[in-house]
This record gives sequence, structure tokens and C-alpha cells, in this order.
Amino acid sequence: MELDRADDEVYYSAIESFINGSLDVGYSYIYPRDEEDLLHQVDHFTPKNDKGHKPIYIFVWSKLSLHWDVASITDIVKVLASEFLHMSVEEVQLIRIATYEETKLAYERDYKPYAPQ
Repeated sequence: MELDRADDEVYYSAIESFINGSLDVGYSYIYPRDEEDLLHQVDHFTPKNDKGHKPIYIFVWSKLSLHWDVASITDIVKVLASEFLHMSVEEVQLIRIATYEETKLAYERDYKPYAPQ
């Protein structure tokens, strides 16, 4: 509901399609905008855009649970490992859960520079 339907029409439509569709897990990608962003493309298998570039950031949408709790995160890690790394993961262990402050810093460092303006 935070999206501006006019400004974010493509993303809004993608989310709406996922919500109303039959998939349990869906993805949205942010692709490089300039030469500097090209250095940050993911190394693993992902869909390329029309310029042949891999994404620099991947959003995961899930209907596997109502909340992003530890159980749902471990389920999603298994799905991501299978779909993008072609690995079968039986057990996921969270070694240390980041604090809010650490999460905020990681967001500002790793996502915010690439987010649509």
C-alpha cells in the first residue's frame, strides 16, 4: 500500500500478479543502472535483462507463511538455494540474528543505493 500506483506501476502490477497468482514464492529483480552497478551483479544463476545483465538485488515474495519468522526464513533459504544455486539444502542454521541497528546499516549499504528512486 506504500507504493504510488502511477509511479511504480510495473512493480505494483508484479506484486498484484503474485498475490493473485498460484505461485508460493516469487521474485523481482533490480538490474544494473550504470557501469558502476555492473560490478555488483550476482554470481549465481538468475534471469538476465534485455541487456544481458544479471540482477544486483533480488526481492523474494512468499506465501509460505504469514510472517517472516525464523521458520519461514529457513524455508525460503532452501527454495533460493535450490532455484538459484542448484543445491539441495536439508538444514539451515541461523548463526546469529542481526540487531535492528545492524539490519538498518546493511539496508542502507546493500539495498538503498540500488532502489528505484
